[in-house]
Amino acid sequence: MQALIQKLKDNHHIFEKLFIFFILAQPFLDLLSYLGIPISNPVRLLVIPAGALYMLSYPNRRWSRNTLIYMLVLAVYFAINFGISMIYKDPVSAAGELTFILKTFFFITALLVYVMIFRHIGENREWKVIVPKYLFINTSVVSVVMLIAELTGTGKRSYDYLAKQGHSGWFFSGNEISAILGMGFCGAIIYYLFIKKGLAAQIICTALIAVMIWAMLTIGTKVAFGAALLVLGMAFLLLLIQAIIKRDSFIQAGVVLVLLAVTIFISPEMPIGNNLGLSVDMANEKAAQQQEQAEAPPLPEEAEEGEVPPPGSVRQWSSWQLMALNGREEFFGTVLYYFERAPVIQKVFGMGIGGNYTGKEPRIIEMDILDWFFGFGYLGTLILVLPLLFVTGSILVFIFKQRFRTVSPTALFSGVGACIGLGAAFIAGHILSSPASGFYLALFLGFLYGLLKQKPEKFFQ
Repeated sequence: MQALIQKLKDNHHIFEKLFIFFILAQPFLDLLSYLGIPISNPVRLLVIPAGALYMLSYPNRRWSRNTLIYMLVLAVYFAINFGISMIYKDPVSAAGELTFILKTFFFITALLVYVMIFRHIGENREWKVIVPKYLFINTSVVSVVMLIAELTGTGKRSYDYLAKQGHSGWFFSGNEISAILGMGFCGAIIYYLFIKKGLAAQIICTALIAVMIWAMLTIGTKVAFGAALLVLGMAFLLLLIQAIIKRDSFIQAGVVLVLLAVTIFISPEMPIGNNLGLSVDMANEKAAQQQEQAEAPPLPEEAEEGEVPPPGSVRQWSSWQLMALNGREEFFGTVLYYFERAPVIQKVFGMGIGGNYTGKEPRIIEMDILDWFFGFGYLGTLILVLPLLFVTGSILVFIFKQRFRTVSPTALFSGVGACIGLGAAFIAGHILSSPASGFYLALFLGFLYGLLKQKPEKFFQ
């Protein structure tokens, strides 16, 4: 056993190279899934055992020991959560419960692995170029595929609701691709603006950036649209300051300003313009209907799927709550009702996916923090957020300890990418328990951790 561990330690760099290369595999795994080749989840879930082996081989003994202990505690907790769900839930799907657990386990493992990788290879400057380059390639692939789907009329609709517009190309989930584009665009901007390239490469990159912006408006979701405006606006301000201080970057600032202006100008005519207006109108209409009704409408005897809605799941919401929940108010009210009436053991260890549902299929809220809380309970949520609190807390300590001297444009936009991912997890879901998009959040947090742990350097190189 000792010889095996020593052999792993001697070859830990192989794991690091594989995990870095794994970044490039992401859009192609999602494409294969859409084409009916279901290997994306099995391949991504290999990260869990591979990550555990990397932790075992990690050169720093304290990090290796602590991460392995945490992984063991988390595995024991998940086993308890699964067992309680199988005992207390009726109906219950063992496959559904296990899938929810494994997808969540993937995100936590990926987060720890990439933090450890970038912490260890910090002195090697190549990764500061490789990661943004790979993110640029991935975001370009997703955007070009969406463009081909648009030209051929084969894109999958982002919403089942017919009044809403937009498509996600040849990818299954509009919310997932929206988050991927939002985070990936931050990495793409780093490569486009702050990594030196030849003139021909810069022209090609400009065209691809334009396609990315088009894709982010075409998907029709708020996360991608907000990310496009935020990133372009910040990039223009940075380049403008750099142009004033160093007397260069005027052309880059002008190009970014044109991209930002065009984005704002065409947005009302794009799917996102239609959907934003529709969301506001629907929220106001629902709030007005609720206010007009002195009593809640009688519940139907049976819903379309054969499930009787639980009393108490129909609640009164204000217009801003309806806007925040964005059509999820029924699911939130239902799961909250289940949680309020769940036994204490389920409140502590969680109710599993969808709570104590009574229909054929579980329904999640699709707001990750809430789904974690109801699915994994008080104890599980505490265990799961520990790595997030440690990583984000360490990042803030690095920033203030170095008095912002480690903050570079690369670190700044990596931080924006991480914030977009965390924000999407709160408001849109499909991040923390979704391997496709959760991977990028784990990557950005690990990348940012590694960047800010480095020695201070000039903001404008």
